[in-house]
Amino acid sequence: MALADIILNDGQGTPVAHTFTFVSSVNNRIIRADLAAGPEVPLTLTHAHSEDKKGGVTVRRHLLRLDRTVLDTDGITPHQVNIRLMSDVPNAVLTDALADDCAAYIRNWATAANVRAWFRGSVG
Repeated sequence: MALADIILNDGQGTPVAHTFTFVSSVNNRIIRADLAAGPEVPLTLTHAHSEDKKGGVTVRRHLLRLDRTVLDTDGITPHQVNIRLMSDVPNAVLTDALADDCAAYIRNWATAANVRAWFRGSVG
């Protein structure tokens, strides 16, 4: 199950479901790709986990990253875009309730309007 496909809908007016399939593991990162995306406009999803010390406390670090290539209006020039969700959670306080709170904060903040404003430099 750990390497199972992940299906995520995009945010278009008529959402499209994208299936991310395992393609590789690099530097302790699991990389999945939307194999339906054209080779000139790849769409990948990366998961990574590590454990480290931060201020003398053992912390689990987690990364979810989406990378997408978009062609410029000329239809030739590629531009790479990514968005990352990262967390550092001290082992001593890791609970389901904490995970649920963090998920809710991100889910409730990441509306289309907030992300649009954030991409344009908004801090609030």
